[in-house]
Amino acid sequence: MALERLIQKGKGKLAFGFGGNPKAKEAVRGGPVFEVLFNVDNMLRKKWIRHDFEISFFAPMEKPGARLGEKALKMLDYMFKKKRIKKYTGKKIKEFLPDGILLEDGTKIESDLTLFTPAGDGHPVIKQSQNIPKTEAGFIKIDKTCQVEGLEHVYAIGDCVSLEGPDWKAKQGHLAEVMAHNVAHNIVLKEGLIKGKPQYYTEHLNIMCLMDTGDGGALAYRDDKTAVLIPMPVIGHIGKKMWGLYYKLYKTGKIPKIL
Repeated sequence: MALERLIQKGKGKLAFGFGGNPKAKEAVRGGPVFEVLFNVDNMLRKKWIRHDFEISFFAPMEKPGARLGEKALKMLDYMFKKKRIKKYTGKKIKEFLPDGILLEDGTKIESDLTLFTPAGDGHPVIKQSQNIPKTEAGFIKIDKTCQVEGLEHVYAIGDCVSLEGPDWKAKQGHLAEVMAHNVAHNIVLKEGLIKGKPQYYTEHLNIMCLMDTGDGGALAYRDDKTAVLIPMPVIGHIGKKMWGLYYKLYKTGKIPKIL
């Protein structure tokens, strides 16, 4: 493993970044990159070798993490400065090199190991389809009930769809699960097997995540009325591990769903 080799060497330059999709801003995958970045920083500090490593963060947008709100942006900036992490934002990525990343203005971020997560994009099958209504980015157009626009009895959920809603909306796992439950309800409702009202995924749009930093964490939440980021020293890391255990047990049918 490249990171282990650098740790054995005792020094190195690391770069962590993610990309954006201008045609589908909700398809950004920034959260996991922040988590890996802060966890690696914490691990190097525990080994007492952090001072011999240079860590950089890069992203093409001006304010990566802005969908979480201004408080989250200020918190991230504070963490970058406190942990001596260099930040390169607002510049498009021109090229990935064996020894770094070249930005559009000629800036080169030197790196022995680069982690980069691109933004989501429409699946080639959907993009090439002649009958499925889709956005310019290749995501399926659906209404609030998750029915594909213009196609009766056809539904779509999760990462393959285009979301309606505010600019800060994001594709997250819990929203995909809500969409699945909504589709099941709406299908049996349309077939007349139950009575009630259609369920809309737009009523559940929010951002909720617990960002693990290795030695703690931060709980982020945003909806139409609220945007908060709550620092959780120590307990944040424990909480994230407990959440992972609960999710594994729930998904394998060993315990009932409680959240």
